[in-house]
Amino acid sequence: MENLFIARQPIYDRDLAVIGYELLYRSSDRNIAEFDDGDQASCATIINTFMHIGLENLTGSSLAFINLPQQFIVDEKLTPMFKEQSVLEVLEDVEPTPDVIEGLARLKHQGYPIALDDFVYKPELIPLIELANFIKIDVNDKTEADIQQLLKHLKHYDVKIIAEKVETQELYSICQKYDFDYFQGFFFCHPQMVTQRHTPANKLVVMNLLNKLQDAELDYDEFEKVLAQDVTLSYKLLRYINSATFSLRREVDSIKDAVVLLGLNNVRNWISLILMSKVIDSKPNELIVTAMIRGKMCELLAEKYNPQIKPQMFIIGLFSVLDALMDTDMIDLLDTVTLSSPIKMALLDKAGEHGEIYKRVLEYERSNWDELHNIDINADEFIQSYLEAVHWADETMQALR
Repeated sequence: MENLFIARQPIYDRDLAVIGYELLYRSSDRNIAEFDDGDQASCATIINTFMHIGLENLTGSSLAFINLPQQFIVDEKLTPMFKEQSVLEVLEDVEPTPDVIEGLARLKHQGYPIALDDFVYKPELIPLIELANFIKIDVNDKTEADIQQLLKHLKHYDVKIIAEKVETQELYSICQKYDFDYFQGFFFCHPQMVTQRHTPANKLVVMNLLNKLQDAELDYDEFEKVLAQDVTLSYKLLRYINSATFSLRREVDSIKDAVVLLGLNNVRNWISLILMSKVIDSKPNELIVTAMIRGKMCELLAEKYNPQIKPQMFIIGLFSVLDALMDTDMIDLLDTVTLSSPIKMALLDKAGEHGEIYKRVLEYERSNWDELHNIDINADEFIQSYLEAVHWADETMQALR
C-alpha cells in the first residue's frame, strides 16, 4: 500500500442508487518511479486492493470497477480474484489483438463482467463490444450529436451503457434523455438551480435547526429546546449513539448523558448529520456519504497536522454539500447559518488553515493526485485517513438507517 493513492467514485443507476464504484489510483511519486508502465501500476493496485486494503473496505458489497492491465488479460496465470464483485475495465488503448480477444473471452467464461472504458466506436472493436457487459462513454468531451451517434452504434448489443465524467447537474440532465443505464461522476455534489428560488418547508426547518445548533452560546437548556422541535430527532440521536459505531461501554438513555460522554460539540455534529440525512429526496444517499467522508477525513488530517482546528473540520466537510442538498448557492446558505469566519472562508474560498485541509480532501476525492505532490503530507496519511473515513461513513449510514 506504500506510496499508492487510491480512491473510489460512485456509479449510479437511473434511480440514483449506487451499483458500484470505480477504483481510482496512482503512485504518489510524481514520475511514477517505481512503475515502468501502466500495466505494472494496475497490477500493484489490484494486489494492494485485494491483499492489503481489502475490497470490502473500499466498496462494501457494491461492484468494484478496476482497470485491468493487458498483462492480466493475456496471461492466464494472472487471473484476478473476487469475480463476484469485480468488473474488469479494459482501457481505451488496449488493441483488439487475437491474444486480447482470447483472454477476455476466457475471463468472461470464468464469470468476470467486462467493461470497456472511455469508449469510442470503431468497427475493429466489435469483437470487444460483443464480450462486454458494460461500456463507459466519456460524455464530458462530447456533443449531444456525438453521444447520439455512439448510442446508435451500440443499441443492437446486449450491453449496459455508463455515462462517465458526468460532473454537473446540467450534463446529468442531458444524459437522462438518452439510453444510458448508469451514471458516473460528481454531478450529485452540485446544486440544481431552478428558476423559482423557493426552498421546501422541510428544508427550511432543517436550516433553522442547523443554524441554532451552530450558535456558540447555545447552552444545554436551549439545546434541548432545539431537539424538542423534531420528535424523532432525540430518538434517532440516541439510537445512533448506542450503535456499534461508538462502541460505548454502557447505554446512553438521555441527551444529557450523550452530552456528558461525547461533549456538546460532538453531539452538535451528530445531530447536524442526522438532520441533513433527513432531507434527502431527489438526491442520492451518496451525497450524505460524501459529506461524511469529507468531514471525517478533514477531522483526521487536522488531528495529525493542525490539532487546534480539528473541532471545526468535521462540520466543514459535512456542510460542504449543503448547496447541493438545498439547491441554493453556498454563499446564500451561509448567510443564514451562524458559523465562524474561518469555517465560512474555508467553505466559500478554501482559504485559511481550515480551507487548506478542506481543499486537499477535495483533491483527493477527485483523484487530483498531481495537486497533492506539492504539500508536506505523507501519502500513507492520506490513504489511511481516506480508508478510515470511508469505513466510518459506510458504517454510520447503516446505523442511521
